[in-house]
Amino acid sequence: MASFDIPTIDVSPFFRLEENEEGKKKVIVQIREACVNYGFFQIVNHGIPLELLSGTMDMYSKTFRKTREECSLFDILRQVLEAIVSHFTKLEVVLEGIINECLGLPPDFLPNYRNDRSRDSLLGLHYFPAIEDDDKTGKTAHEDPGCFTILYQDEVRGLEVHKDDQWIPIAPSKDKLIVNIGDVIQVLSNNKFKSATHRVVRPSETNRYSYAFFYNVHGDKWVEPLPQFTKEIGESPKYRGFVFEEYHHLRIKNRSHPPDRPEDLIHITHYSISN
Repeated sequence: MASFDIPTIDVSPFFRLEENEEGKKKVIVQIREACVNYGFFQIVNHGIPLELLSGTMDMYSKTFRKTREECSLFDILRQVLEAIVSHFTKLEVVLEGIINECLGLPPDFLPNYRNDRSRDSLLGLHYFPAIEDDDKTGKTAHEDPGCFTILYQDEVRGLEVHKDDQWIPIAPSKDKLIVNIGDVIQVLSNNKFKSATHRVVRPSETNRYSYAFFYNVHGDKWVEPLPQFTKEIGESPKYRGFVFEEYHHLRIKNRSHPPDRPEDLIHITHYSISN
């Protein structure tokens, strides 16, 4: 397997009290390049306390191992999750603005496009048990359907991103968050930004935990390549438009009723236009 690391970007200029316009410009350039070339990147100095990130992970794994009768643990976990969601929500606003600028869109385009953020974000908790046989299947290869995802993983390896016809492992790090672009941004940008394919391989010795914050859009939102990336620059749209809920339902059906052949799984290419 190739030796490869996705870009790691210090986003501290967006969290310091003092203004640092040059630092912010550097971050925007780095994230733009990562979105174009990888669809994945890691961020450090992101404003979320390390003790909250690791403490949430510890509480999640501890609660998962306990029985449902131990309600006190679940109550504590709920409180911890509320705290982490609050921090993720603040971070998502910063990343939303950065990605908006990386795409060269009008100010506040993405926030206005998304509209009511109270209904669209989702915190997902992921658990992958250690394998007890030769089956290493974890979470199958996929792309995220929304705008972007922020992920924190424990110290157990397993996350891999597909690049240049290879599966590249993303090493866990206690102080880093992983960000990956989703299908909506890929379509809006007419393939300028990548929605990278990734998967999780089940661990062989211990259980694996992670949690992710998904930045989505309303189900009734119309998604199609923006004119800034098509007619205004003389390029043909690479996707036909669709309602996000329609696509999301197809993706959910993939999980509930997987087709017999992997090639029949629904991806964003379902809406591709052959030019």
